Amino acid sequence: MLPFVPNTISLDVLADPKQAYEAARQFGKLSRLLNRFDAKTLQPTIPGFHDLGLRYEQFMEALNQASEPEKEQASTQIRDALSHKYILDYFNSYAHRTDFPDRVMHHDTKISNVLLDSKTYEGICVIDLDTIMPGKFISDLGDMMRTYLCAFSENETDLNKIKIRLPYFEAMIKGYLSEMKGILTETEKELILFSGKYMIYMQALRFLTDFLSGNKYYPTSYPAQNLDRVKNQFKLLYELAVNEKELQDIIEEYLV
Repeated sequence: MLPFVPNTISLDVLADPKQAYEAARQFGKLSRLLNRFDAKTLQPTIPGFHDLGLRYEQFMEALNQASEPEKEQASTQIRDALSHKYILDYFNSYAHRTDFPDRVMHHDTKISNVLLDSKTYEGICVIDLDTIMPGKFISDLGDMMRTYLCAFSENETDLNKIKIRLPYFEAMIKGYLSEMKGILTETEKELILFSGKYMIYMQALRFLTDFLSGNKYYPTSYPAQNLDRVKNQFKLLYELAVNEKELQDIIEEYLV
């Protein structure tokens, strides 16, 4: 049971950059308020939830066990998954740095997990706290990038619609750093944009793993839906790369 918060709403989709700003500010505020809380005292509610290394291992296991027709159908996406392993390798090169700490993170930062004032859309508080557990800051910020930056969800099959909305990115970064700029370490600041790559790639791997495993985890309405979701996520990852300089310039502006 949680207290009822009156005069608030939660959104299913973002319709204005201000909403992205307010949501990111609330998730940043949560991390700031828990900055000195010892994350080691918390038990993971979902072990390995945002562990990219584990997700890659699961993908390789599914690939080794998949039928030849499944592997043929997903051949392009399998090549994409293998060729983007550098994202995992890059993360591992930072993982043991002393200034890349485990923090208390929310781990599910979609827009519906923030309550906004029903009239002004000002951020009020974060909800859905069951996934609060130890993790890296990239879990929360990266998940916001994955779910806030495109106007369409991972179920969109028209890949031409998968584009980065720069005003939403700027609003999100501005909101998050308004709370976290003074807390993030130098290593974390280096990895701000990388957090989006990490989470998008991980989600692509999870969809692909599920497709190769017979669609056992994610609900689907047609057999190839998970494969279409993989295509969607790799297109989003591509758009992040195409816009990288402009996105990084925005980050640098709000880190000053």
